[in-house]
Amino acid sequence: MIMNGHPEARARRDYILEQKRGFGRRVIGVFPAYYPRELLLSMNILPVEIWDPPLESSHANAHLQSYICSVVKQGLELILQGKCRDLDAFLFPHTCDSIQNLASIVNDYLGIEKPCYFFYHPKAPYKESSRWYYIKQLEDLALRLEKQFGPLNHHEFKKKVEQGEDLRRTIGELYRRRAEGTLGLSNVEFYRILRQVEYLHPDDFLPVLTAILKRPPDRKSKGLAVIVSGILPNPPEVLEHLDRLGINVADDDFLSCSRRLLARPAISTVPFEAMADSYFGMQPCCTKGSAIEDRLKSILDKAKSSSAKGVIFQMVKFCEPELFDVPILVEGLKAEGLATLVIDTELNQGMSGQLVTRLEAFAEMIG
Repeated sequence: MIMNGHPEARARRDYILEQKRGFGRRVIGVFPAYYPRELLLSMNILPVEIWDPPLESSHANAHLQSYICSVVKQGLELILQGKCRDLDAFLFPHTCDSIQNLASIVNDYLGIEKPCYFFYHPKAPYKESSRWYYIKQLEDLALRLEKQFGPLNHHEFKKKVEQGEDLRRTIGELYRRRAEGTLGLSNVEFYRILRQVEYLHPDDFLPVLTAILKRPPDRKSKGLAVIVSGILPNPPEVLEHLDRLGINVADDDFLSCSRRLLARPAISTVPFEAMADSYFGMQPCCTKGSAIEDRLKSILDKAKSSSAKGVIFQMVKFCEPELFDVPILVEGLKAEGLATLVIDTELNQGMSGQLVTRLEAFAEMIG
């Protein structure tokens, strides 16, 4: 569907049911953030990511500590409210201690009658054995999935890995056009479109992106440029206010976006090997144990290539991996002459008057 010249996001549940009924696909609910998407797709499984369902939290707090991040709380709330009936299973990557805690609650204590799968990707600093370990994890997950979903079709697996490379290249071009100011999308529009990767099948998502890239360059969208970092672009009211202030998010360091969607091209054409190339070629990330120096350099490179004047850290409260990195990143960015702003919010809570004032003060400082 096209609205105002831009692709309109499709409702997740309607899309899931369409995929199940029309294509016979099974559906796995995937918690953040790094997981082997192409392996699932090759087995005719649609991965649907669970990041920030817009729910009022009424049940999850009884199972979690008060200092657990709202990504975990909202995901558990989605399950406890019975809104995962259309899913055939869950997949829990080893992202952080809180996600691991959630995996244990769902698998061991709630009596949810859905299979739970676990994926343990290696953390930096990587050793010679890390690549072998990652490929072994992929192979072990494939064997476990085969028991429920049938044998892995290796020809289809190769096609989906190639399609994944195509998707990353296309997303990379989208980012490049935005950094140079020729994409013609507002901050809100860009992330509304990009976040459809969380549930659309690549057969449907790639045409959305290529249609955008086929439009003539729009050089009126440059504006005052900043980088935004954090877990995911939520609450979206922050993006809306940046649009009103005439500030363009020229690039990002979001876990849900550039950190995992962009990677160096794979070297190998063997599917498991190519997926390892992509994983180890992704951008530095606190949830992978990357060195803070590497992440600082990555953000500085983004700022330089996009002429960004500052960096906004859009924090999710109680996100421990991010909280370890941000103070050192702020110090390093300031030393390089970049303005920084750290905001700390719960998911889906909207914007307070105080936050509006802080964003406006930041805009004046970099203007």
